[in-house]
Amino acid sequence: MTGAQSARAQGDMMSPEENNDGTDVLGKQIWRIVPYAKKYPKRVAAGVLANAAARFFDLMPFVAIGLAVDYFTTDVLSGPDIVQTMVTTIHSDPAVGYGVLIFLGFLCLAIFQGISEYSWQTLGYNIQHDLRMDATRSLIAMEASYYDQRQTGQIMSVLSSDVNQLEDVVSDSSTSIIRIFVTFATAFLILVLMSWKLAAVLFTPIIFIVPAVYWFSTRVQRKYRKQRESTGDIHAVLENLISGIAVVQAYNAEQWEADRVATESGSYRDQAMGASADRNRFIPMIYAVAGVAFGLLTTAGGYFASQGE
Repeated sequence: MTGAQSARAQGDMMSPEENNDGTDVLGKQIWRIVPYAKKYPKRVAAGVLANAAARFFDLMPFVAIGLAVDYFTTDVLSGPDIVQTMVTTIHSDPAVGYGVLIFLGFLCLAIFQGISEYSWQTLGYNIQHDLRMDATRSLIAMEASYYDQRQTGQIMSVLSSDVNQLEDVVSDSSTSIIRIFVTFATAFLILVLMSWKLAAVLFTPIIFIVPAVYWFSTRVQRKYRKQRESTGDIHAVLENLISGIAVVQAYNAEQWEADRVATESGSYRDQAMGASADRNRFIPMIYAVAGVAFGLLTTAGGYFASQGE
């Protein structure tokens, strides 16, 4: 089987006929970079563990502040025994102990956050390099007919812009997922230990975020795909313009070429604005659900407190 036949069998993401606007893909393609990440297990492990630790120390100062307020108002140490032991071990005065504990929380947060960022960013650069080399080898193996159906600018858009964006996907998205998971799990655990009823009241509305996320992902994906295609078209037009600038000037075709760029750039603008509109409709959904959750938490918390719970 030739390189071109293999590409058709596996699905060519640069091929226009592969872009079916009616197909919803929810995170399907992003998993294709996982095999590349498996080549660097130490960086992945360091990134995951450091980010999880950073999230823990990110929450620690707020917990310490709450416990300190309880101590200042009741003059009695509260919270888990391990925290009370740490506070009294640091200093005989709990006020000083809580202050040092808060400082240590921020210090450890800075250290582990730096380790996490470095691990994920360098992992992203390594994946970029490996993926770009695999894509280049795949292109070299293609038959000449493969290039007849595609513009150079579209191919360059994939090899440069799309691949370069992987660093942001790997570093930012991965850290965001870990941060949300650890923060959510820790907050839920703390709230359950305080009151399982309040935990149920707070987190039940969050269930409605799931269909909102699905709607956003499947809807905006198609528009970002078209935006990506428009980027390739712009690259193709500019590549042709620059390589043939002498011919353009000789035939006084400057305005015609400018109109071509304006058309492709306008298409990109329209697709980007459409995706932005969907994105900015999604964000208020999240805030609305969060507002309902915290409103219910306050109301239910006041009711439970009035009942002596």
